[in-house]
Amino acid sequence: MAKTATLSKWGNAKGIRLPESFCKQLGIEVGDKVSLTIEKGGLFIVRAEDTHTLQSRLKTWNGEGKHEPEYDWGEPAGKEMW
Repeated sequence: MAKTATLSKWGNAKGIRLPESFCKQLGIEVGDKVSLTIEKGGLFIVRAEDTHTLQSRLKTWNGEGKHEPEYDWGEPAGKEMW
């Protein structure tokens, strides 16, 4: 479904308004980050993955990596909970 939009000046940049139906299909809302790419002469807008959250990092973690061995700190000396 193609729609026409007008390029507007926003400060030193330019912008377009996205129709609400497009935003719903992309799963984006006001304030969300999007990724913009140019391919084959077209502009592609996709929802950006937030790679700075624990949840997004765990999605790609396969369980491998540096693991330190457990260390025995001895018996509790106060009110420790281990």
